[in-house]
Amino acid sequence: MNDETRKQIALQRYKLISPVLAESGRNRNAWFREIAAKEHQFPHYGTKTVAVSTLKSWMKAYREEGFDGLLPKRRADGGRPRRLGDKELAAIRGKCKANPRWSVQKLHEDLLEHHQLGEKPICYNTLLRIVRREDLLPQAHRTDQRKRFEMPAVNEMWTCDFMHGPRVELQKGRSAKSILCAIIDDHSRVIVGHAFSNKETVSALTVVLKEAFEKHGLPRRLYVDNGSAFSSDLLTMACARTGISLTHSRPYDSPSRGKIERFFRTVRERFLVNLGQDVTLDEINEAFSLWLKEDYHEKPHKGIDATPMARYRESVSRTDIRRVTPAELDEAFLAAHERIVNNDATISFKGRIYEVPSAYIRQRVEIRHPVDAPDELCLYDNGARIARLKLVDAGENARVFRPDPARSAVRFARDEAF
Repeated sequence: MNDETRKQIALQRYKLISPVLAESGRNRNAWFREIAAKEHQFPHYGTKTVAVSTLKSWMKAYREEGFDGLLPKRRADGGRPRRLGDKELAAIRGKCKANPRWSVQKLHEDLLEHHQLGEKPICYNTLLRIVRREDLLPQAHRTDQRKRFEMPAVNEMWTCDFMHGPRVELQKGRSAKSILCAIIDDHSRVIVGHAFSNKETVSALTVVLKEAFEKHGLPRRLYVDNGSAFSSDLLTMACARTGISLTHSRPYDSPSRGKIERFFRTVRERFLVNLGQDVTLDEINEAFSLWLKEDYHEKPHKGIDATPMARYRESVSRTDIRRVTPAELDEAFLAAHERIVNNDATISFKGRIYEVPSAYIRQRVEIRHPVDAPDELCLYDNGARIARLKLVDAGENARVFRPDPARSAVRFARDEAF
């Protein structure tokens, strides 16, 4: 298992525990039981279930060691045969098919009685995981109820989503559909981050998130849907590096993000209807900022019986806002890639050739760059920034004198002899 695979496995583990990093014990245990009842796709391992005790151990490791604590350890029994063969698995499947009303406990007792669990019989919990993974016995499905909720203070939870808007003018006479990325604070209903762009990408999301973090601090939870931008490794890694609990709603469950969806309805009814024709992207962003400041944030909100800005100011005065430095924020949102350095101390990235220190020749290196500036590449070694990479200048390299170390040593020895 290489380092990239281990990192992807750690990211998947973080995704499972992230929604409850800031939750109390009862809510956390309920979430773990829900996660343990489902199958999950893991790099290298494939589809598998995860026990509640395993999820708790991942939570403890993340709190003690950060993201590195989620990296999988090397197996101590690598290469050894498993305790269940094809014959034993066939017996388990056959018993379940013939007796669909059995409990797993009854199945385990019957298999032990008939010596069908191998020379060293597996325990009940192992059999339970096999039965659940392959769905061999019918299980009762949970029916969740939707209840109204509200966070007790600002920055407890932010909800972020995209909304498709009207067409706007771009450069050179072109036009495109505008897309609003907005973040709403659950407690105050204040829009802590926003921007219209012509893309629904992780790059557009990053710009809005960074500005929101710089201005309002870090939230404890970030609640998003399952779109490609929100499911990207970049967002997951950024939340892991800043200690934010990243939570995804269920697929096609927009009512669970009701506050941001209701805000988008307000945008359409009170902002877009008054927008003129043939506006540019800069003009719609300027008008939207003014509308938020003078209209939405200063008008009474029925859901909170106050204006969003008044409630925000009241809560922020008694809340400890967690912040990071601009440098730490930039570091958290860097996109990472791996390359193998060529023999001429160069790497290729997006069709361009960059110089790398010669000490890294034939080594696999990590490079990072801002998501909206892929040409600003930096070399990292074990998580530490080493150097900013520059494009190869073949002409300049031709003018640099690089003596052969072996010939120089011979010439120096000959001169000393005389």
